[in-house]
Amino acid sequence: MYAAAHVHFINALENNTFNEFTRLLNAANAANDIRSLKEMYVDFLVRENCVYTLDDQRKFLGLFGSYETSPTIIETQLDDIAKQVCVFTKLVQSELDNFCTTNPEFPPPRDPPLPSGTLIILDRTIDPISPFLHEFTYQAMLADLLPVEEIANGLKYEYKYTQEDGTTQHQEVTLIETDSVYSSIRHMHIANTTEKLISDFNAFLNENKISTSSTTTVATLNDMKTMISNLPQYQEMKTRFSAHMNIANECMQEFKDQNLEEIGLIEQDMACGETPDGDKPKNLVESLTPILDDPLTSQMVKARLILLWIASSDSVDSEDLESLLAVARLEQEYKDAIENIKLLGVQLSKSANRLGKKMKRLERSLRKRQEDDVPFDLSRYVPVVKRIVEGHIDGTIDQSLFPNNIRNVKQNNTRKDTSEAHKEVPKLRVYKTQWHKKSTGANAAPKPPSGPPIIIFIVGGMTYSEIRSAYEIAETYDREVYIGSTHIITPDKFVKDLSQLDKRLPAANNVVPLYKGSVHKTGSTTSTQSTTAETTRNTSKKNALPPRTASSLPNNNKSGGHHKLLGKW
Repeated sequence: MYAAAHVHFINALENNTFNEFTRLLNAANAANDIRSLKEMYVDFLVRENCVYTLDDQRKFLGLFGSYETSPTIIETQLDDIAKQVCVFTKLVQSELDNFCTTNPEFPPPRDPPLPSGTLIILDRTIDPISPFLHEFTYQAMLADLLPVEEIANGLKYEYKYTQEDGTTQHQEVTLIETDSVYSSIRHMHIANTTEKLISDFNAFLNENKISTSSTTTVATLNDMKTMISNLPQYQEMKTRFSAHMNIANECMQEFKDQNLEEIGLIEQDMACGETPDGDKPKNLVESLTPILDDPLTSQMVKARLILLWIASSDSVDSEDLESLLAVARLEQEYKDAIENIKLLGVQLSKSANRLGKKMKRLERSLRKRQEDDVPFDLSRYVPVVKRIVEGHIDGTIDQSLFPNNIRNVKQNNTRKDTSEAHKEVPKLRVYKTQWHKKSTGANAAPKPPSGPPIIIFIVGGMTYSEIRSAYEIAETYDREVYIGSTHIITPDKFVKDLSQLDKRLPAANNVVPLYKGSVHKTGSTTSTQSTTAETTRNTSKKNALPPRTASSLPNNNKSGGHHKLLGKW
């Protein structure tokens, strides 16, 4: 076996759990075999280069729910979140420090010196609109409309494709950072995604001097489908292009089948508070009624439309709400979600929303011309998170909305000229962090960022549109931008979570099965029935465990007690 053990926990142990762990080790005469005990606080997932998540949906239910909640429970959950976020920021700083050590000339000297990075902490109430919207960029669209499975580092999807002999076959694909085709199109509008796929496929054909008969290029996804079936020798690229071609086709089919052109336009009018022509939308209830009455409109889409109407309204007329509910004929699950939206500060009455006054100030502080951000009528809404970060960088945000800043550092406005940015839209190049890459030549040194890093954390879930926004900010401002949350949400998942806010918190899933073995060492005395409390106390004295340490907290405890968090990273 082993001479000793070093025990590291990826997250924090409750004190009673640690005390029980200590008791069992002492009872088994095993304390001397433990050389170190350390709590790491690294129980978060890195989904993409700039995206991290705690992967804990229950925190939304626990923090915003109304069933058996208390200040103690909420404080405990917030304390856990704080530790995890702090360790992530320290890891980012550690990587930056390591890079600077191996690259003495980085970063280049600045006058004035570059200010410190910023951690922006928000919660889901800051934007109750984004979670309900249909998003028409590639990554968000497939996560919303197709039956994908979330995995630790991305998404997994199964699709059908036609083989060379005309038969169909099921194919499973993982959509992750290392898929260069996926990472190049994931934040593009679906209309541009197909154009990008065709363009890249033609470039691939030309680079490899591939032609079939007289055809050297393709013009449509159907042409791609035909050409791909004739390229058995290029299996890897064939699989990638085939997967994304099928996914794009299925997304567009869902777009047509679900009538999302009409639904999406109404959603944008409600979210933006204006039509594409800049007019205030009129008769929204009348516009929603035929869609809600349509039997082909799913219950989930009906619920999302009503929730969006409520969240985007300055006040809610109870008669209008009853009228919409009567037409929609929703099942109880969706009625519960509508009732529970008030737990996010959205009122279901004619009185102004609790968030109304604060949100109005935020709107005035962050108001921008929306046509400068996206040129599509179905994608006009800009997430509040994006406008907050832009306001922070530009120095235009109302500081009274964020009163707990440790220090107020004025940021240099490094945004590209808006006319230039507008010309580049919708080119959404995926921004990849480069400071951690080693230089391999004279011209390989990474371009330094134009400002300090920004880390965003959203308590209660982040949407794919907010993830996209972080990449767009990084691209526009040449900054290191990271975004994270308790978990990633899709509109359907968010509606289901809302329906559970007034119910008992579900039990946590055990990632690691419970241990059912014995902690006693082979050959040790087995007459445990006669062991007395005095013997246990004497054993504890002789076999003291090493100090319990933590990765993120300073070593400020001199007593060496086992119930405190000690040590440092």
